[in-house]
Amino acid sequence: LTVQEGCDKFCTFCVVPYTRGAEFSRPVASIKVEARRLVSLGVRELTLLGQNVNGYHGEGADGKPVSLAGLITQLARIDGLERLRYMTSHPRDMTDALIEVHARESKLMPYLHLPFQAGSDRILAAMNRKHKAADYVSLVERIRAAVEPRHERPQVDAVVEADRSRPEPEQRLKLDDRERQRQEAEPDRDRE
Repeated sequence: LTVQEGCDKFCTFCVVPYTRGAEFSRPVASIKVEARRLVSLGVRELTLLGQNVNGYHGEGADGKPVSLAGLITQLARIDGLERLRYMTSHPRDMTDALIEVHARESKLMPYLHLPFQAGSDRILAAMNRKHKAADYVSLVERIRAAVEPRHERPQVDAVVEADRSRPEPEQRLKLDDRERQRQEAEPDRDRE
């Protein structure tokens, strides 16, 4: 379910601001209507999509901007919707409120797609990423501290699959692989 498009970050290597334009977030009401329609058709899980989804700032019912944390909280109230995910995130837009939603919202799956890009401050600066490697590590530690108490067997893994012949590609941070394992163990009833 697309909730946001475009990006205002202008990372050195990225074409998104030029091809998708400035960040634009859909209004909350529009997203909720579409989410309810999908749930009425039998959808049990929604993945909220955006080039910089955690930069979401859609208009709420009161005309004020709503953050991704607020949107997730509202969507989680939809009866019949069992699971929520979102991607792709930017480390600079990972707010305390969004981290807190990971800690408290049971419908938000323990999975986070968070670009790693590089472990070198020099490379990050050349990429115009506006954060340092230590900032990313600190962010992961904050996420762990918030999320781990919610799970019986907490596991936080950074999966690195870098091709060293080019700038390091986007990496994934899996907060917990139990959901994937559970889905693999279930019959294919979701696909029927």
